[in-house]
This record gives sequence, structure tokens and C-alpha cells, in this order.
Amino acid sequence: MKARTKTLAAISFAVLAICLIFFLMIYHPGAGMYVRADKLQDTPEKYVEFSLVDLEKYPYAEEAISNPGKDIKLPFDHNENMTEFANIMWDNRTEFIKMNNEYYHINYYSAD
Repeated sequence: MKARTKTLAAISFAVLAICLIFFLMIYHPGAGMYVRADKLQDTPEKYVEFSLVDLEKYPYAEEAISNPGKDIKLPFDHNENMTEFANIMWDNRTEFIKMNNEYYHINYYSAD
């Protein structure tokens, strides 16, 4: 009976270890979409000019500009306003914006 208990405990431990390894492999807490604004020293060739009022429509871009160099994680339901912002940038074929006589490089990226 003692050998049977040890075998059962070893099998249970192995199953638990396999489950733990599986969930650790699929869990990525940093996964998602991010936006980042980097302040530029020089004037870019092409840019889109935004006022502070215009930028209020896009709170995550506004937050990125308020915190240059910091990665701002977008929530899962960010689609509407950030897609609209991205389309404005895409239509103008640039990644640069001007706000209050300062220039920023806007980066969107996905961390999977």
C-alpha cells in the first residue's frame, strides 16, 4: 500500500508540474498593443499638426505625448479612437506629429 501511495503522489506531482509549465508558457502579462511618443530635436520632413483639443479625442496618444519615452499599454477595447488616430497618420504617410511647436515620433507596436 505504501508503494502505491508513493506512485500515486509522484503521478499527481508530475501532472501538476506539466499543467504549471503549460500555463506559464501561454501566459504573457506584457502582451498587447502599445503606443509610445519620442520627442524629437529636429523638425521632421512630414508631420501632422494637432492641437491640445484635437488630441483630447485620442487619450492614449495624449498620454504618450505627456510622457515621452514611456510605453503606454492600450486596453483591449481601444479600437475606435486609436484606429482613427492611426488612420490619420497613415493617410498623411507619416509617423510624426507636431503639438505646441514640439515634434514627436509616434510608435505603435504589438508585444505578443
